[in-house]
Amino acid sequence: MGMDYIRQFCSRSLFQVESDLKTKMKFKLHDLVHDIAISVAQTEYSTVNFRPSSAFEMVRHVSISEKDLLGEEAQVPDFIYKSTKLRTFLIPSGDGKMMNQRFVKTCISGFKYMRVLDLSGSPLEKLPSSIGRLFHLRSLDLYSNDKIKRLPHSICNLLNLDTLNLAQCTALEEIPKDIGNLINLRNLWITTQQKYLPKGISRLTSLQLLSFDGCVNLMSLGEEIQFLTNLRTLAISCCENLESLPPNMKLLTTLHMLYISECKKIDLMKTREGPQDLRSFVICTLDLEALPPWLEDSAKVLQSIAVAECDNLTKLPELQKFTFLEQLVFGSCPNLLALPQGLHRLIELRELEISDCPKLSKSCKRQLKGEEWSKFAREAKITLDSDVDTDEEEDKDEGAFDDHKAISSDN
Repeated sequence: MGMDYIRQFCSRSLFQVESDLKTKMKFKLHDLVHDIAISVAQTEYSTVNFRPSSAFEMVRHVSISEKDLLGEEAQVPDFIYKSTKLRTFLIPSGDGKMMNQRFVKTCISGFKYMRVLDLSGSPLEKLPSSIGRLFHLRSLDLYSNDKIKRLPHSICNLLNLDTLNLAQCTALEEIPKDIGNLINLRNLWITTQQKYLPKGISRLTSLQLLSFDGCVNLMSLGEEIQFLTNLRTLAISCCENLESLPPNMKLLTTLHMLYISECKKIDLMKTREGPQDLRSFVICTLDLEALPPWLEDSAKVLQSIAVAECDNLTKLPELQKFTFLEQLVFGSCPNLLALPQGLHRLIELRELEISDCPKLSKSCKRQLKGEEWSKFAREAKITLDSDVDTDEEEDKDEGAFDDHKAISSDN
């Protein structure tokens, strides 16, 4: 339902879509809408380059520029102390320069009503234990803090935390054992040096998004993942020693999106039962020859399949059972030979994109010229490689090319 609302906003130009994988969208705010938002919020936000002329106590959201926080003598701007009910504090990356540890500690201890704290990209070596006193904190972003080895135990006291981003914290030795205390956590990004996850993760039953990025030693997700009964998105990337998914993914009854990228050792065939409510399946840079058979467990609901940089993939399964499939995307799969037969019978299919797959593109162009594909070509958006060797005369034929303007070039 939420995605439907987002699409309605996009149709009215409130948002501008940059990518859409049916269950995951990337979009940005329209420039004019952004200007309106800035105008409306003038008394509630502040940056170093724009300080409110008065009414400091009304400021709720502050972003500190790098010039004000770098160096050993960096100080919190005086006017911020008058903003006693600060909700958002953004501290951008220091481009590798030193950020004053005392500066961050002062900020954390001084704003007890904080909702959003962004310390992404900072060179901090230690997170102050006083962070556990920010009882109202909803979002903590430590993305790309590559010097933090351990998190303070007090972080597990943040019972109202909704979002925790530990992605690209490459020095982080382990996730706190009591992370299960964060019972309201809905979004969690993890980069850790651990081989196995703490059992406390199974208690995060409110979790909707779980991402593992660059966990180079992680060998197994364990059985804990199967208890996350509200999980909607599972993303795994650059986990080079991860060998398999949990054997019984059927227990993840609400899983809508599965994304797997650059996991060299993972064997998707070891999973016996797949999720039954999967809407989007995305894989990239995997060593597999065929798509896993458990995808059929979601045949009646799956909407999008995207496959990229799978050099050994040679064939696709029959997809006629996937009656709600709307989007098919293939990229850089040089040995993929042809689309499965009967694909044109999928009446919901609205987008077919093939890039850098010369064999598949050539085969697909021949299929599209067939009479049975003509209706599909008229109704769907089709994007094929523009450099496939085909006869110029054939490209001007009456099929699905110029007459229906169904083919768009990748140039």
